[in-house]
Amino acid sequence: MPTTIMGTELDVNNNEMIVAFGSFVLHSLFFHLLPGKSDDNHKIKSCYLSHFHCIVILVSCLAYWATMPVDLYSSQFMIIGPEEEWQSQWMRLTVCFSLGYFLNDLYLIIIHPSIGGFDMLVHHIVIGVFFTSGILDRCCTPYHFLFMIEELSTPFLNLRFQFRDQKDSNVYFLSQAAFVILFFLSRIVVGTGFVWVNGMFALQGYLDAQPNDWKRYHILAQMGACSFSRVLNFWWMWKIVKIVIRSGGKIKTTYVNEDKID
Repeated sequence: MPTTIMGTELDVNNNEMIVAFGSFVLHSLFFHLLPGKSDDNHKIKSCYLSHFHCIVILVSCLAYWATMPVDLYSSQFMIIGPEEEWQSQWMRLTVCFSLGYFLNDLYLIIIHPSIGGFDMLVHHIVIGVFFTSGILDRCCTPYHFLFMIEELSTPFLNLRFQFRDQKDSNVYFLSQAAFVILFFLSRIVVGTGFVWVNGMFALQGYLDAQPNDWKRYHILAQMGACSFSRVLNFWWMWKIVKIVIRSGGKIKTTYVNEDKID
């Protein structure tokens, strides 16, 4: 149901709000049902939540990338969504599910700091603000959806932590190797080099196609947040490089906590 605030019509869809709230509650219940109350257990439980979240959004995102056309230069497609409403809902409901997860994870990081550092806190706040504003204003949600391909590396980051005490195991070695490779491919090559770079080239066309200044300012804010997330990705990539350097390239037998690296 459209709602007008300060002259701007916001698209408040009950089904989407239900999915976002339901996801928040589901992940919260999942966390509290898992055993353990120590800092390590909190971190491990958050890994299981992350695995579940990744399964849902990656299946959705990869299925879309594999079966549907993606037009990075179309302002209609990238700002508002696909012309087919069911395809647009596919994106929007997936983003709403992810929004619920990130809001719950943000809450968990605040009350259990062992789960994530300051960079994760900032990352989740930015995601919460811009996922929500994008859904309500039908602005750049396709970007948020397509960028979910960057979560390909996340399950292996989780496994790397979960098997940190079994550094000689094949699971640890494969997880660490897969994390490094998929982080670079999904976040640096595809997310940044393909989606973000093409978006920057098409930005002026996006702005020219908008009906009012509010929409143009919102797009600029969304793209600014997207660019900030690129900075975070390159910073995390540099931390990964330093992990490899400090471990002497022995990724099979050395665990380095990236939260401790300056």
